[in-house]
Amino acid sequence: MSLGPRRHASSTVFSILAVSILAIGCATGEPVEPSGAAGDNGNAGNGGAMGAAGVTGAAGTGTTGSGGNNATAGTSGAAGSSPAGDAGTGGGATGAAGAAAGRGGTTGAAGATAGRGGTTGAAGATAGRGGTTGTAGAAAGRGGTTGAGGARGGTTGTGGARGGTTGSAGNTGSGGAPSSNLCTWPTANGSQSVSATINVSGTYDGGMKRFTGAGALGSSGQNEGQPPMFQISNGGTLQNVILGNPAADGVHCSGSCTLKNVWWEDVGEDAATLQGSSSSQVMTIDTGGAKAASDKIFQHNGPGTMIIKNFCAQDFGKLYRSCGNCSTQYTRHVEMDNIMAMPKLGPLAGINANYNDTAKFTRILIRASSGTICDRYTGNSTGAEPPKIGTGADGTNCIYSSSDITFMP
Repeated sequence: MSLGPRRHASSTVFSILAVSILAIGCATGEPVEPSGAAGDNGNAGNGGAMGAAGVTGAAGTGTTGSGGNNATAGTSGAAGSSPAGDAGTGGGATGAAGAAAGRGGTTGAAGATAGRGGTTGAAGATAGRGGTTGTAGAAAGRGGTTGAGGARGGTTGTGGARGGTTGSAGNTGSGGAPSSNLCTWPTANGSQSVSATINVSGTYDGGMKRFTGAGALGSSGQNEGQPPMFQISNGGTLQNVILGNPAADGVHCSGSCTLKNVWWEDVGEDAATLQGSSSSQVMTIDTGGAKAASDKIFQHNGPGTMIIKNFCAQDFGKLYRSCGNCSTQYTRHVEMDNIMAMPKLGPLAGINANYNDTAKFTRILIRASSGTICDRYTGNSTGAEPPKIGTGADGTNCIYSSSDITFMP
């Protein structure tokens, strides 16, 4: 665009300079203005006057120039006073170049907002809303809460642990079919004659010798009250022993005890008896066998639990009997697992339902086409013969299912 037609207006430039000088004078000398600093901003307006080159920007208007001046004054905050505005009004064209400078600096635009005075405060409020964005940062905190949800996922992992425990219970429940080689009898490694009861405290290892009763222990009859060949103290263990014939009343336990790899070649009165007086005592018979028991193999007189496992029973009247007529009666429990029973055979267990006895059976192999597993009696403490009141599984006293019992003729 040509600038020629406007260069003769030197008087106009002079007027602009004069007005600017007067504005400077007012800004510095007028007592009614609250801030001398605003006068300095007027000087900045003079800088705007240097935008005379902006005369070329015909697109600039007085109004735009006012905005530009406001932008310049806005750099000092409260400079949006009328003097600065006057300077802008004085030279619209020149101010247009200043407005371009304002557009060149985005900050200048923000300065314009400051030039509006109270509007600047509003912009501060916008900064406050920026603080609200900080609240959105708190939403990131809620993302952290999602992490907590991950922790709940960890709790699910613990549930998986419980599933593993269930698996262990499964092993206890079965462990496969009963063994078919439990009745392989051992060969004795020498012999020892026993004429007085051997008291066992701690562990007694017989080295697989055959122990045979003599003297007071030389009876193989069913007389009640015979002394035992072995008396085991509470907590004791008898292992690797063969009891020959005669064997008197076999083995007595005074409390908790373990019989490991013990064999009875010819049961006398009883093979073993649990005595004691603690309801928490446990007698464990693990691996072994007994045969030729005209009545019972194992007798349970005291309270507590008898565990019989990995055991061979041959030609017996009963494998286990909870005392039906002892002078002192208790609740008693028996658990049988991995048992092989061969004819002649009687019931595996006889228990007293009225004293809340229980008998549990797993992995039982009967070498016959049929047989009795569990008989229920009404026990007494008078010495009278207890009557039988039922037989078979009932889920309360006699506990087993058809899958726990295998008949194999």
